[in-house]
Amino acid sequence: MWSWQVILALLALAWMLQCWGTFVQIRRYRDAFRHLSSEYSDGWMGAGKSGGGFRRGAIVMAVAAPDGTLRRVVALEGRTIFAHFQPVARFEGLSLTQARAGAEAQPKHPLERALLTALDQIETVRRGTTPSEATNLATFSPSLA
Repeated sequence: MWSWQVILALLALAWMLQCWGTFVQIRRYRDAFRHLSSEYSDGWMGAGKSGGGFRRGAIVMAVAAPDGTLRRVVALEGRTIFAHFQPVARFEGLSLTQARAGAEAQPKHPLERALLTALDQIETVRRGTTPSEATNLATFSPSLA
């Protein structure tokens, strides 16, 4: 009977640690989002996620200028709460088309997949359509796909 109590206590402790880790990661995401959105008053911002679970994942936030160049790209990569958002300088200053081509060159890498999702968000907002409208347009108009 004592062993069941220890097992349940360990499970409760693991669950509390998971909740705390989730809280820390959400706070880091919000802080990075708030910092990027307040740093620039014009342009567009997109966020993308790839991977996760037991695989290595990435979250990318990208800010594009009105002229279509990437001003700032930050990424959070890893599996633990010890990961922080870091700048990704190799994409900063590139046009959206150049950044997309660079990310498509390594489609299996989590950072590049997340960047592609962020770029898709930026393009959707630049066009002035919502994601569901963009999906419907792509479905019904082969020229937009």
